[in-house]
Amino acid sequence: MNTKKMMIIAICLLSLLISQPAFGDSSKQTFVTGDICYNLIRNLSAYDKQFGNRTDNKRLNAQNADTAHEYVAAMLDIKANGTEYSCGPTRSWVTEIFEGIASQYTEYKNDPDGIDGSGAGYETRIGDALVSYFAERADSEKPIIYHLRHTGSEDHVFAVEQLPNGQGYRIYQSYRDAYSLYAWLSHSTDGLFKADNGDIKVWRILQATVDGFIMQMSGGQASLNNLEALPETLQPLLPYIEYVRDYDENKIMANFKTAWNLYGKGRILSKEEFFDDYLAKTAVLTEYLNEYDTTDSARPQNIWETWIGLYGSPNSLHFPNFPNNFLTSMLYPDRIYRFEIMSVVLPADAFAVRAACVSNARILKNAIESPVAKQGCQQNADYKVGFSEIK
Repeated sequence: MNTKKMMIIAICLLSLLISQPAFGDSSKQTFVTGDICYNLIRNLSAYDKQFGNRTDNKRLNAQNADTAHEYVAAMLDIKANGTEYSCGPTRSWVTEIFEGIASQYTEYKNDPDGIDGSGAGYETRIGDALVSYFAERADSEKPIIYHLRHTGSEDHVFAVEQLPNGQGYRIYQSYRDAYSLYAWLSHSTDGLFKADNGDIKVWRILQATVDGFIMQMSGGQASLNNLEALPETLQPLLPYIEYVRDYDENKIMANFKTAWNLYGKGRILSKEEFFDDYLAKTAVLTEYLNEYDTTDSARPQNIWETWIGLYGSPNSLHFPNFPNNFLTSMLYPDRIYRFEIMSVVLPADAFAVRAACVSNARILKNAIESPVAKQGCQQNADYKVGFSEIK
């Protein structure tokens, strides 16, 4: 990389780190020391909701573009104006910080529906095969970013950052209708819960969906607030319906903290913690789901609790002791369960990684504040300062 480009990146880096607040939102705390890539993500996590439309835009623009350059040019004009945080968009912009927008062109070009990613480089790994996937890469001298997703008959997406030279692992995730990445990475939950629009909240989307279903099936006679009129045909669903209705702050926070205390707060899990606890639980979960998720066998309590323990929210498609497919057979009748993983290896050069993170974060920041400028540190073509170009 030439001296001029190094100076531009250094200036941008300094301007980014000394800005107060880092991304212009004084209502949320900022974090500007230590691990640069991680701190950039923590700063931008205040805008997790706004980035909620970015994945759909990536997929649409990738489908319409013939080259990565066309794709990036289109994405640079897209504003971040989403209205809901969700696990898929969160994983997408977090990995964009590390990898750059251009490098994600192939993924979104070849994964048009987000369900079967085999054409985009994802592999299906279940149980021991999933553990082996990580074990084969555990001693890498380079950072690795893992894209992971329960897909097909399930739906949860997240990212894992593997630090180089065995330094550990960090989990990044949000959960639709439950909590944002900002909440997941926060060190305290104080002030995060607001029932309707907090970084931790009540699942209003699910409640509205269930309420609409009840009203439709009862001819408008029953609702979540009037279950006494629930039709006989819906009586078997009453425990699930009541759980959806009564899911309040105490239950929400208890479930969130179950996962957050162990794997959130930006904690770096040691290799032992990651393999013996987090990955071991994930392997058991994927094995069960692979075998039983689309069947009418009853969902065991321990599987229900394992999901909450890993992801901080109940799986709204299921309920303990209910048939596994009592909802998914209607919602996803032709899908099978898949657990997919894809890994992106970053350079061993820590400066190159940090410089790319700064550049990529600046593009995301500009998507919030204003269209990307065509010169200076705003860098209309700075997506090219990616891992293949930084020497």
